[in-house]
Amino acid sequence: MNKIKVMHVVSDSKFGGAGKYLVQICKYIDKNRFQIIVVVPKGSLLTTIIGQIDNINIIEIDGINAKSFSFLGLRRLVKVMKEIRPDIIHSHACLSARVAAYLRGINKVFYTRHSLLPEIKGLKKLVKVSLSRILSNRVIAVSKAVKKNLIAEGERKEDIYLVYNGVELPRKSYDVDKLKDKYNISKEDIIITLVGRLDPVKGQDHMLKITELLKEKAEAFTVVFAGDGSNRTKLEDYAREKELPVVFLGHVNAIDEIYSLSDIIVNTSNSEALSFAALEAFSHKKPVVAFDIDGINEVIDDGVDGYLVDFMDYEDFSEKLLKLMEDKGLRTTLGENAFEKVKTKFTVEEMVKQIENIYGGI
Repeated sequence: MNKIKVMHVVSDSKFGGAGKYLVQICKYIDKNRFQIIVVVPKGSLLTTIIGQIDNINIIEIDGINAKSFSFLGLRRLVKVMKEIRPDIIHSHACLSARVAAYLRGINKVFYTRHSLLPEIKGLKKLVKVSLSRILSNRVIAVSKAVKKNLIAEGERKEDIYLVYNGVELPRKSYDVDKLKDKYNISKEDIIITLVGRLDPVKGQDHMLKITELLKEKAEAFTVVFAGDGSNRTKLEDYAREKELPVVFLGHVNAIDEIYSLSDIIVNTSNSEALSFAALEAFSHKKPVVAFDIDGINEVIDDGVDGYLVDFMDYEDFSEKLLKLMEDKGLRTTLGENAFEKVKTKFTVEEMVKQIENIYGGI
């Protein structure tokens, strides 16, 4: 049986949610049925990460680095598609790939929407809807919030597939004391961790202000930021000025280690399509405290596996953290509930199975 050639095109040069999503597809897809080709920007971190997965063909090109559309990227992609002759194109934040597929006459084209976008109206919406109709692409939404967002933009309901992100369950346990030594983190402190790139949309500035309040109420805790990005210097300066107990780890490859040494995971994003970090926390039996915003509230059940707090209610957020810090039994109970949820609803195996069915069903 001939394999179905699927070409994924991603504009990420760093390693964010779209990259993690793509890595999981590459690891778990049935390689007896599908041949996977991944096109990434030159110099992308994904080249090294995906390069460790067997039987994946990686191609680096110019013109798609953090750009949804560029004429250079379009020309490069048309050339690559001509050479590879894929059966399916799957785009991640790369309009150039969808246009290139149209020009090459490839009619099995998907894109996954990994984020919530601001509402558009008037001429912009008309242009976007018209382009969508011309390209005739199908869309994978990673949450109900994203699906609603897409419909508001003018996408047809029948062209949208809802497939929740999934995560791997941990396969090993760790000596937490050794991990804290490795990362130079106090063994006596409660560890509160935020995982995500250090960009404004991820809202680490909110967490710093929450930490200011928490510092007045509690001792013996450390806030850990795991991730890197454009906002790092500003955040570090603020934490230093306010003398906050915050540790910046930068990008961490062995992210399971960070979840394992943590007691509580937080999410203070301004916008979330779903949140890989919350799901990963759940897979490690950690409770999550987050703002009650679209996307994230599809993951957390308030008081069951974590807490949801009104957006920018720093006082309530700090009180929820304090409650968990003071009650180890509560952390354990919420963490166990979180783990059961991931096992039944958010596994990577189920996510990839649904994507395979979509590929094979058109």
